[in-house]
Order: sequence, then C-alpha cells, then structure tokens
Amino acid sequence: MKKIFRYITIFSLAVSVMGCEGFIEGFEEDPNNPSGESVDVNNMIQGVMLGNALLHEGEMARLAGMWTDQFSGVDRQYINLDQYLVTAGDFDSPWSTIYYASITQARLAQEKAENELNPKVLGVAQILEAHAAGTAASLFGDVPFSEVTKVESPKFDPQLEVYANVQKLLDDAIANLKLGKGILKAEKDIYFSGKALNWINVAYTLKARYYMHVGDYAKAETAAMLGIPSPAGNMITPHDDAYYNVNVYYSFGQLEREGYMTAEGAFAPRILDPAQANVFAKNRNNAKTDEVGRFKYHYKGNLGTYDLNYSGAFGYDEDFPLVTYAETQLILAEARARQDNLTGALGALNERRDALNEIYGRDAIPAVPATPTTPEVPEVPEYVPYKELLLTDFAVGGVENTAGLSVKDALLNEILEERYVTFIGNIEAFNDARRTDNRIGIPIKGTASELPQRFLYPQSEVNANPNVPNPLPGLFEATAVNK
Repeated sequence: MKKIFRYITIFSLAVSVMGCEGFIEGFEEDPNNPSGESVDVNNMIQGVMLGNALLHEGEMARLAGMWTDQFSGVDRQYINLDQYLVTAGDFDSPWSTIYYASITQARLAQEKAENELNPKVLGVAQILEAHAAGTAASLFGDVPFSEVTKVESPKFDPQLEVYANVQKLLDDAIANLKLGKGILKAEKDIYFSGKALNWINVAYTLKARYYMHVGDYAKAETAAMLGIPSPAGNMITPHDDAYYNVNVYYSFGQLEREGYMTAEGAFAPRILDPAQANVFAKNRNNAKTDEVGRFKYHYKGNLGTYDLNYSGAFGYDEDFPLVTYAETQLILAEARARQDNLTGALGALNERRDALNEIYGRDAIPAVPATPTTPEVPEVPEYVPYKELLLTDFAVGGVENTAGLSVKDALLNEILEERYVTFIGNIEAFNDARRTDNRIGIPIKGTASELPQRFLYPQSEVNANPNVPNPLPGLFEATAVNK
C-alpha cells in the first residue's frame, strides 16, 4: 500500500477504477489538482463525497448484485464473475476505490479541517471515512485501518476492531457536527447543501447498520431511532442528463459494457414479477402486496428474460441511494423482531410499506383515458399496493408461512425479503445474505454449494504488503462476524 502516501486524484481513479471518465466533471473543485495546503477544505470534502459515491455505486455494487442474484453476468468476463470464478486481481480496483479514493482522501480532509478549526467539515469527513471503512470490513474481513496513511505497509486490524473504530468515528462526527461551528459550503455538499442535522441523522443510521452487522440488535435499534427520520433526509448521490454525471449503472450497462450484465433468470425480478405469482414459490405478490410498480421500476422483460430498467432505477439521470429512511425503518423492524418485540417490528415494517405507497401507489394501475363523451380524464382512484400487515397475517398458511413457522420467524422472513428488494443494486444486500446465512434462499450459482462469504484480498496488496493475512482466506471462508 505504498501508493497510500501519494495524493491520488478522484479523476484518475474514476477512469482506472470505474471506467466512468466524466463522473466528477462539472463539480467545482479541480480533480486534477492534488490535495494539499493550497486546496480549500470544502473542495476537498466534495472530492471525498465523490470517491465514496463511486465506491458504493460502482464495481463492488455490481459484483454484490450478481452474487445475490439481483443481476446476471452473461457476457465475457462477467460470466465468470457471476459464477464466483474470481481471482485476487479482480479486486485490485475495488480496493483502490476504498483506500485511495475514499479513506485516504477523507483523512486528508479531516487533517485540513482540524487545522482550519472547521468541525463541521471534520464531522462530514469522519462520516464518509466510516462509511468506506465499514464497507471494507464487511466485504474483506480484517483490513488496514489504524495505520493507514501512517506507515508504508499498514497492519490488518481485526474485523471487529475496525467496526468498533468505525462506531467511534461516527460518535466523534456527531459530536463535531453538534458543535454548530465551521463552514460546509452549500454548493460543495452534493447531498444536503451543508445542513448538519441531515449528516447527524445519516451518522446514526450508519451506526445502526454496523451494529446490525455485528449482531448487536439493541444498540442497532437505539441508533436507528435517531437515524434518518423521513425520505426527505435520504443520502442520495445526484445524477443528471450530462454525460459526465450519469448514473454509474447506466454508464456501465449502456455506454461502456452493454450486454455484459442483465437480469436474465435472476432471483430478484422473479420474486417481484406479478406474472410469476403462480409460477415461482418465492414470489412476493399476495393479497396485501402488489409489486408491479417496484418490479417495473427496477426491471424490464418477463418470465425470466429480464434486464435492468435503464429508464427507471438505473436510468441515466436517476439518483442513487446510499443511506436512507427505508434502511432505517427496516433496521428497526429486524432489530425489534430479533428482540421479540413483534408489535414494534411490524409497526416499523408498515412504516416502510406506507412510504412505498407514496412511491408506487398510482403507478400500479394505468390512468383511465379520456373519451369523446368524457373529454376530461377521470381522476385515478387511490390505489394502495402495500396494505397494512397484521400479526395475524403471519400465522400458518399466511404471509411467508407455508411451512408451519412461528409468527416471529415468518415476520422476520418478510422483513429480510423486504430488505433484499429494497437493496437492489446496493452492497447491503450481500451483507444481509451472509449475516443471515442466506435465510431468504438466494439461489447458489455454478458448482458452488454456498454463496461467497467475502471479497478476496487484492493481488496488488498481496504483492506489496507483507502484513496481508497468511494463509490467505478463500472466497467461501466466512469473516469473523459471520462465523
């Protein structure tokens, strides 16, 4: 990791890591000017935001999506990636995105913010570092953390220690943001226009996420109660119709590697597609749940010939969710169910479903066209695709309960399935699959007997850093938190 001492620009990483050359053009900082004393800390923090966005929307998210059978690799090297046939070299670019575009840049921004007595920017930089480091620990297990930017060959900290340090980072970030001091320029903050409260809410939702990763459900619930309070507070990477700022999934699937990755035969569209309601046993459509709106938003095609919807969820100007109200409510739902608070769990799940009605309610049925006798288009009647669930709905023979399960187990299955389809295209779906022992039954691909349990340490790190764990863990060796 000797390169970690260099000031790596976000632009060069966008080209070499993501193949998304223009993603950062159009923003005000000069991405070709290395971070240094002459660079304004607000320009630096915007660069960290962009690096973090690339981390969570790009290559790692696509791989996680294929390994959770939300997508299918169908051409060239993506056929092998889809079937878990990977080498250490396949992870060189993701590792670079984590360490050079995100964590290193975040620490440089923190140092400058401290020197400039700017706790507001310091807090945001700490949140962005925590987001990247927590993701690294979740995917790789033991990873460099405490010595990053301090020595040429940093040690690999135990996964649980990294999670603990991430929690401390988030606590420090919250404390700094609550000071109400410093300046985060609105035009530099691509997420919240400089509003500290929104960042504090994000920090609490991330705390809840990482408590879920380690199985501390009580602390996850407590943190989530202070997390993102409504969809208006979502942390979403903005995209628009300019070539340099299109959605990264669109850039990959339509501009760079068209046809490499579709959703042919994938699990996620099959459980959403209403046409499969009487064909596929795991299909989610029932008397209280109509998934037609969500299905059409994420996918196109039918009966197995699916593709990503590049006019919907993966459209060129479609924003990408990173940390959301939906996740916050689903953390509350699962954490409460795990603690036997089924009424509270169901309440949080129904809050999520209410929000889904706001998104898909009117899209689920076509508008009534005007006629010569009725020149005005009649008002479309209110439609509720996600009706309120009751605990009695989870009795034997009900929702998620065809096998004589307890109400708690059936409710947990529904919550985990809702998380799965909420996280389409998001790395958290892969984290969920591993921490729950694939409870929802994602199909295994190729000749494997289980889902992959981690990303491999990259060949570039194996070659350069003598502190890489020895022997190297294999693809199907669970990380410490999932053993």
